[in-house]
Amino acid sequence: DQPPAPKRYLALSMSSSWLNLANQTAVVTGAASGESKKSIYLLGKCHFLTPPLFVALSTMSGIGRAVALALAREGCNLLLADVQRNDLNSVASACCQATSYNISIQTSLCDVVDKSHVNEAIAQADRIAMGTSQSSCNKASILVNSAGITRDGKVSNISDRDWEDVIQVNLRGTFNTCQAFCETERVVSLLTSGNRVGGSIINIGSVVSQYGNVGQVNYSASKGGVVGLTRSLAKEMALLSCKIAEENNGTNRITPAVRVNCIQPGFIETAMSSAVPNKILSEITSRIALRRLGRTDDVADLCSFLASSHRSGYITGEVLECSGMLRL
Repeated sequence: DQPPAPKRYLALSMSSSWLNLANQTAVVTGAASGESKKSIYLLGKCHFLTPPLFVALSTMSGIGRAVALALAREGCNLLLADVQRNDLNSVASACCQATSYNISIQTSLCDVVDKSHVNEAIAQADRIAMGTSQSSCNKASILVNSAGITRDGKVSNISDRDWEDVIQVNLRGTFNTCQAFCETERVVSLLTSGNRVGGSIINIGSVVSQYGNVGQVNYSASKGGVVGLTRSLAKEMALLSCKIAEENNGTNRITPAVRVNCIQPGFIETAMSSAVPNKILSEITSRIALRRLGRTDDVADLCSFLASSHRSGYITGEVLECSGMLRL
């Protein structure tokens, strides 16, 4: 089934700035709802069912929104994709108010597991780039994958459906968007465009894939898969970039046309974390060197850095932890 017709937003104010993401086009999946709230918090001997009280490692609630706002402030045209229409419209409106640039902000009701939805969303982003770009590059150049779900529980209680749902959304969904984004035509366009902006894929993983967490074998496996996908795709894109560069008059461009990196958040502060008992929050923060939970802006700022080929053009295939030095 085709997704419903997108709603469009246009931020009308304008200003000049040195920020180098201006005029690029970014796709942000999970921009509204982020990760599911259906979670169980398990840490050591602590075991709290949710709702109403929970804290989950690397919960994406608010991260997609924070990333969208950060990119809007830097002048990125945006295609915001999510399965939650009402929340998506709210994020788009917030982005309009947050930016001082004349940018295009559009939304797409998109299930990342459905390739037809993903292909249409990427095509829509390319149409935005074609209609707004001030260079010869007519392709979206930034992809942020923050869509994800959790279905937590002890291994003996995880159903086949719980396993499949998490793997499908978190791993297959990331693969679907990366596959659609990494078409050869896009790489050629990014390499040969007038200003050679370069492209960037940023996958949101989790420290759970590195340290493990009781009750999250499915989630940990899915995010571990995202790490492997990131590193392998980064190598593939670098080799493809070199091949295309040689075929186009042997340009001496070192930075790959599409860089691929992964951010692994730790415990991220959300609106619901304020409802978690102080005893539990104290246990969490005692395992963090900086002695505080992460903020969505901490992750969003790192996304902005990785999105820019001018700031991070020599960084690809990396897995960057954003956890305040969490140790489980």
